[in-house]
Amino acid sequence: MIAPHEGRELKLMLAGEKPMAAFGDVVPLSGLILEGIIPENAFAPYVVQGRFLRFSQETKSVKDGKITRHVCFTQPNESWRAHAFLWLRKNMHEGLIPNDASCDIMIGRLLGYQESDIQEFITQ
Repeated sequence: MIAPHEGRELKLMLAGEKPMAAFGDVVPLSGLILEGIIPENAFAPYVVQGRFLRFSQETKSVKDGKITRHVCFTQPNESWRAHAFLWLRKNMHEGLIPNDASCDIMIGRLLGYQESDIQEFITQ
């Protein structure tokens, strides 16, 4: 199941069991997103050490004009996953590609989930 990784991303990445962790939320007026939503501080020491790479992007939604920040952390040899994930999210928010099961499948694969977990997620 996909959901059980929530809150365990750092542990799984440190163990080498997850190639990428991704987080996102609408940017509030303060510009600050809570650590519980995007755990920047938890991942920061590992980014400084070079153990993980960090990628970030803010995208304005064509639907409501809100800006969403997405942050990805990858294993050093898995940076391509973050580039693909951020490209997908940008194009989804800008209305250039549909936010549908195909995108869910691609995102699940980028995050390193098992095919059976992805299929279970999209059929819920």
